[in-house]
Amino acid sequence: MSDQAPYVYLVLGIPNSGRRDIIFDLIQDGIAGKEQVLYFRPEEEATSPFDEQLEALDTVHIVNWQLHDAKVKHGQINAAPGKIIFLAPGTCDPADAAEAIKIWSDHNQCQVARIITVVHSAFLSENNAALAWFDACIHFSDIVLMNRRETVNNKWVKDFEMGYRKQFSPARFLFVKKGRVANPLEVLEPEARRISLYFDELIPIEDDEFEDDEQPEDTKPDKYIERLESGQRAYPVPCIKKLL
Repeated sequence: MSDQAPYVYLVLGIPNSGRRDIIFDLIQDGIAGKEQVLYFRPEEEATSPFDEQLEALDTVHIVNWQLHDAKVKHGQINAAPGKIIFLAPGTCDPADAAEAIKIWSDHNQCQVARIITVVHSAFLSENNAALAWFDACIHFSDIVLMNRRETVNNKWVKDFEMGYRKQFSPARFLFVKKGRVANPLEVLEPEARRISLYFDELIPIEDDEFEDDEQPEDTKPDKYIERLESGQRAYPVPCIKKLL
């Protein structure tokens, strides 16, 4: 890898939500010149028409990977990328994916730039039970891309975004049209806009400066990452696979 720490991007979303179309668009129109891109493709994902287009890009190096016990497993890397894009398995636990990417990035001296959630609007508008899974994705996300909106009422889309605005989510909600975003550079800009502080480098503070019930948010474990003594998540995310 190059001397400058590569930027790492994680793309979350369910299968058939247009994630690879968007990744292709971000690479083609958002990454300048001959900057090398390392694209981690989940092994268990079904093939997509955009797989061949991604493989045809001269600047893209593809590595298959697996998410196992909240860790990244992959083969040999033969590239010196400036940017690294992980496509998360479409039915994974987003907390496992977030934890795995942080561990991998820290180990490889990379910087987590942005977490991106692709929302399959048609699916979610008809499956309210899936909202908890998307809540977890958006908790970690800087960018939320609203895709597959063709059959969805505009009011639902507005209400969906407003629900997070009322929770003071700083994430940007952007529309996808025909597999493309209006401004790929805006999506890739390495500026943190997420609720979660899990990926941030925080300045240590003395624990005794605060009472037990007054601890600031940045000293608390991330609610989705925190584990009990048993090793189970303190706030488990519902399995999305049961709804697909």
